Formats: sequence, structure tokens, C-alpha cells
Amino acid sequence: MPVSKYRSVEQMPPAPRASDDELAERITAAWSRARRYAPLSIVPGVQRFRSVEDANAARGEATTERMRKTREAPAH
Repeated sequence: MPVSKYRSVEQMPPAPRASDDELAERITAAWSRARRYAPLSIVPGVQRFRSVEDANAARGEATTERMRKTREAPAH
């Protein structure tokens, strides 16, 4: 792929535009990948904590657990 250098933004050609159908397919594929690689693990309901420190600790543990699951997930 050739590299082009421009002196200003005005000299650059416009970016290629995707059709609405193609754009919708790309967005759907990106969200599907995101769900597969980093699924949400939201506990339903309201959680109460005694302090901000306890809430931050729980958030950190949840993040660590989500990262561990992401690493252990089989590659597709």
C-alpha cells in the first residue's frame, strides 16, 4: 500500500464511505466480537457498600475476574 504525504488536510482525498447496509454489518460484527471477547458480568439489582473504599475494592475484584475470564477464553 503506497504512502502519501499531504501538506494540509485540504489536499487529502475524502475518506471512502460505506453504504448503510455495509456500515450496519460492520457495527454488528464489532459488537459481536466485543461481547465474545469481553462479556459483561453485571449483577442484577442494587449493591450497597459500607464505604467508597469497599465499592472500589469490589469493582477492582470484578475487573480482575473479567480479565481472568477473558484470558482463559478459547481463541476463535
